Amino acid sequence: MSAAFPGAPDFPEKRDRLCELAARHGLDALVLREPATLAWLLGARVHVPQTLDSACFTVLLTAATGELAVAANAIEAPRLRDTELAGLAADWRTVPWWENRDAGLPTGPRTGSDRPGPHDVPLAAEIARVRRVLTGHQQELLAEVARDTAEAATDTAYGLAPGRTERQAAAALAHALLDRGLDPVVLLAAADERIALHRHPLPTDRAATGRLMLVACARRHGLIASITRTVSFGAPSEAGRRDYARLLEVERAFLDASLPGARLGDVFGAGVAAYAANGLPADEWHRHHQGGFSGTQPREFPAHHTSEELLPEGGVVAWNPSGGGWKTEDTALVRAEGVRTLVHDPRWPAVPCGGRDRPDILTL
Repeated sequence: MSAAFPGAPDFPEKRDRLCELAARHGLDALVLREPATLAWLLGARVHVPQTLDSACFTVLLTAATGELAVAANAIEAPRLRDTELAGLAADWRTVPWWENRDAGLPTGPRTGSDRPGPHDVPLAAEIARVRRVLTGHQQELLAEVARDTAEAATDTAYGLAPGRTERQAAAALAHALLDRGLDPVVLLAAADERIALHRHPLPTDRAATGRLMLVACARRHGLIASITRTVSFGAPSEAGRRDYARLLEVERAFLDASLPGARLGDVFGAGVAAYAANGLPADEWHRHHQGGFSGTQPREFPAHHTSEELLPEGGVVAWNPSGGGWKTEDTALVRAEGVRTLVHDPRWPAVPCGGRDRPDILTL
């Protein structure tokens, strides 16, 4: 097997999992193109434009030896070798930028891929199950990513005041994240009634008067933490506090059901049933997806009643129920004893719910 990779101390463990998968299928090689797979395997930034669902290189993994080849164009290869993949023992296959980097890679019935060509063995679902389980090292890194994301949101929130626009709030949050080495792959902000009106509020020039909501998905080491925090300028109304407490109970239902071996669709069902059970509209979940598997993506796909995948121990979920003009969101590690919520900053006010400290509304 190839040598360890300084950029990801757990690289051999992850590589071996993929080699075992290839061996079970009797394959000679895996061609890895999916950004989430490459980020999970190498702990690196695999993109150039963050708006594209494609990586800037392809990895060829030889199943019998664990040897890697990296195919990239002449623009990206030097940068990758100097930064993101520095020290990676690999056969570098560099092509001119106008040529297809995958043209020289193997294909056919003994080659599997997470983004297969017409003649490859399709393994997208099975590779997704492999990468869904974080290594112990990745779990530690994700906890750090989540902590720093929470701290960035806290620093931003305490600097807000009435009259700040959504764009200004989002810019401050982006600065706080980038200053911590976190890439903001999702960045949203909503003022006042826009919180209830739009579930994906891209920032506008709207100035806040009573309330501001900050939302981000932040990435480092290929791992993503999701967060929503709400600031109230002045004490929220009693009705507002009541609705927020109800929403935390909905989140509690999602978190309590997120146990190893649970069917994702059943976890979703437990969560959405909690809307009506806690006095919120029974169809509130129709207005926004509720979350699902996370870790190397903001959401792998939105969970729903028919989701058959099982939650693995060591996996990651991010639930984001919303309603009554509020939203809550966290990133949680799936464990046998119950999920561990990760996005926490002790400077942010907390409220107990279901034996967990959950983020409260910050009143300024």
